[in-house]
Amino acid sequence: MPELPEVESVRRGLAEARIRAEVVDTWRSREKMRMECDPRALIGARPGALRRRGKYIVWEMAPAKGQPLGLLLHLGMSGRCGIAAAGDPRALHTHLVVSFGDGRELRLVDPRRFGGYRVAPLAELLAAAPLAELGPEPLDPDFDGELLAARLGRSERGLRDALLDQRAVAGVGNIYAIEALFDAGLHPLTPAARLRASAWDRLAVALRDALQRGIDNGGTTLKDFRNVVGEVGRNQDDLRVYGREGEPCPRCGRALRGFVHGGRSGVYCPFDQSARRVR
Repeated sequence: MPELPEVESVRRGLAEARIRAEVVDTWRSREKMRMECDPRALIGARPGALRRRGKYIVWEMAPAKGQPLGLLLHLGMSGRCGIAAAGDPRALHTHLVVSFGDGRELRLVDPRRFGGYRVAPLAELLAAAPLAELGPEPLDPDFDGELLAARLGRSERGLRDALLDQRAVAGVGNIYAIEALFDAGLHPLTPAARLRASAWDRLAVALRDALQRGIDNGGTTLKDFRNVVGEVGRNQDDLRVYGREGEPCPRCGRALRGFVHGGRSGVYCPFDQSARRVR
């Protein structure tokens, strides 16, 4: 699933496309998606700022009359969002097309249809679920160990699972949680409630660093992820532990160990991420 760095890479790609022409048409497939609506309210609107909230993209749109609109995009498990010329063939599993007056189109492709889109007045979009239910952004300047402990410090869930709760921390998925826990030297299955303040501080820094590396590398492509121009990310080459079960730990050289919990796999170093290390 695209996580915060992949979604941020898409947001930046859309912003770099500098689309300013108004929306002249929209099209949607007949296949049901997890989140969808009639997108025709966008016709006549001019695209504005692009923002990211967690794993969601919000594209502000200014209609000729009335209040500002927002186009909410979610990539789900396998979604891709790109810009194409109007005459280019549409990829299989295209579910949304927004056509602009300059001959370009925004296209949302999602083979598994776990993602989707929504169009609504911007203020309403920001104040309602799912955006209103999201936790703090881990890349915000005020995100630190104290805030992370306040969100997760009473949870009896393992740290990896606790970090995946979007209501607690926005945008973190399995890949970057596993990487951050390795960097912080914390066992993925340690109950969050056991951590002391210094461990939360360490984890907050590691989480920010892991996410920023992912953004700097253009995201992680394990299977489906592509950016706006169809390129794969580079961060999979820099992953320290995720997907490297049985390989030497980059810190101590011992074999990394895999695990499955809650239906999700992970990797850790049994020496550097001891379950007893909570301070």
